[in-house]
Amino acid sequence: MNVAVHDELMESLAELRSALPSMRFGQLIANMATVARGAVPGAIWDMEDDELLRAIRWQLKQLSTRAPANGEHHLASETKPKRHKRRRTNG
Repeated sequence: MNVAVHDELMESLAELRSALPSMRFGQLIANMATVARGAVPGAIWDMEDDELLRAIRWQLKQLSTRAPANGEHHLASETKPKRHKRRRTNG
């Protein structure tokens, strides 16, 4: 492994950890594996360091472009569509 890539990877992980303090470290890695490889079996195991680095960079960019008013960030993979309540009809 390239030492410079490894150092940048560790720095990027620290930055992501700071941006998402409520997430456990394992959750961060699992989510970044999903960003890098998709929701497929073995994504964490098969992910290369450069793929992880690209996924973290992408996630940090997403977080910086959609900073909520309350200052709390969410992973792009965490956002879910709002559920609408069905209206009851008589008949």
